[in-house]
Amino acid sequence: MKTDVDHKAIIEVVSQVLKNDDWELVQLQEHTDLRNYNLSSITAVELIVAVEERFGIFVPEDDLSIENVNTIDKLKRLILKNMTN
Repeated sequence: MKTDVDHKAIIEVVSQVLKNDDWELVQLQEHTDLRNYNLSSITAVELIVAVEERFGIFVPEDDLSIENVNTIDKLKRLILKNMTN
């Protein structure tokens, strides 16, 4: 069972979806609200799809919420939860 997710890989996915430069996003803290970086309900779904593709997981419909991906920490937890299910 995997217990951690590569922080850099998450930043790369977030950077691609939110169309921000890596240098800005590298400074993100685990609990920085990504809504301050243009995360919306639409880009949250795009982010979930990108995470599914990058990490080879499936996120159930019940977890398709901006509140589940609005920080790096929450995104990591969502990925780990679905890697182990």
